[in-house]
Amino acid sequence: MRYNMRMPEFRKLSKLHRFGAAISFLAMEIFALIAFSFGSSFVLYGALSLALLILLILFNIKEIKVDGISSIAFFFLPLFLFTIITAFGIYSRSHAYRGDYSTAELVFIPLGILPISFCGYMLRIDKTFKISTFLLVIYSALGVLCLINLGANLINFGPFYNIIYKGYRMYYGGIMSSITVDQMAYVLEGFKFIEVSIEHYILYPVLLLTSSAALFFISPKENKKLFIVYCAFTFVAAISLIFVPKLIGLLMAVLVGIIDLVIFLLKKFTGLRKPAKYVLYAGIIIAGLVYLVMILNKQSALPFGNAIASNGFLNKLFNTNGYVNRYNPLIEDVFSGDKFLGYAVNNSVFQEEVHMSGSFLFDFFMTSGVIGVIAFIFALSNGFLGFKKYFLKCDDDFYIKACLIAFVSFFIIYSATFNDTEYGVFYDIFKPIYMTGPFMLVIFIFSYVLASAGQQVEKIEKVEEVTTNE
Repeated sequence: MRYNMRMPEFRKLSKLHRFGAAISFLAMEIFALIAFSFGSSFVLYGALSLALLILLILFNIKEIKVDGISSIAFFFLPLFLFTIITAFGIYSRSHAYRGDYSTAELVFIPLGILPISFCGYMLRIDKTFKISTFLLVIYSALGVLCLINLGANLINFGPFYNIIYKGYRMYYGGIMSSITVDQMAYVLEGFKFIEVSIEHYILYPVLLLTSSAALFFISPKENKKLFIVYCAFTFVAAISLIFVPKLIGLLMAVLVGIIDLVIFLLKKFTGLRKPAKYVLYAGIIIAGLVYLVMILNKQSALPFGNAIASNGFLNKLFNTNGYVNRYNPLIEDVFSGDKFLGYAVNNSVFQEEVHMSGSFLFDFFMTSGVIGVIAFIFALSNGFLGFKKYFLKCDDDFYIKACLIAFVSFFIIYSATFNDTEYGVFYDIFKPIYMTGPFMLVIFIFSYVLASAGQQVEKIEKVEEVTTNE
């Protein structure tokens, strides 16, 4: 089903598609700014995303199909619910009251994230847009950012300072840093360098390191220039991690290596795909059960917690080890009326301030409530399911598919474990992942993949229909 192009208004707008190349170029500029974290302003990301969507609709209205939009509906609708609950929830309003967020930032949670998710569909139907160029743009922007951040750390601390100055602390304006020097780094935030936690610094070079997935599938003989470019991306990522050594950086680099290896093996040996699928499903089920037990364990209205506390092994596993103690404060009694739709920090109801854990699986209970968490997990699941059809049906080069899944997989895994969202050392910074540039890019990729899979299925159905009629 297409829009009625016989209407005079639509006939005029349909002529704009000839300028689609200019809009695609503008889109690349916007993605470069977002990947570079230019200005580190969520309002900027949101405003650019909204403006881009409006232009894409005007310049591609001829190609919009209601049937095509349905391919991203199961991703868009729960994302819509998540953003609305988050933007107008207690957490956001509390931080706005404290001055941590502006009203514009809250408004652009839905008005920034939802447009970028729809841009994935719009750019997929735009014939002038190339996803290969998108990858080059975001990896180039990340590469420049990593080099700038690395240079700042080498100038201020020197190479290998995490080892040399282990246990030392910094003073800024007469205030001693809350963490030691080996746990911090300099990054470009806005238009100045600030001290942040090492987890935040590491995010960008490891995101850049996901470009290494392309090296398995680009032939140096057939495409020498492209191979060298992706080698350069990998090299910049590697030196950014080597000269600022930290165990978590090594672990995340290993994680990217495992993701790359799995993609390569599944591409090379098709017989491994079925057992890998069962292993993946088993891992998801086990992780889901552990996650559910952790949540139920902290609900005082249920007898579940007492049963776990009375068992020595389970008590140590879910209550008394340092790892779970990062997450447990965020999920205490989240099904109660006061917390069901999220909760505030340091207000009249909750006097003790609760800090984010670095895992969106638990932090979102505070920012978005139970319904928000469920909606986001549903959107996330649909996004990853879209990759299955995308790999099987879409005709994009395989190195593109590999980089997209590696980029998204790493960001989601890192954001579910170690992504520090209160990363300022001498500054109060509150940046849940949904207010960051990498998150916007991930949302776009999911939408693009779902739209691509939907288009391919539609093409196959048409071919089958023609064949049947013949």
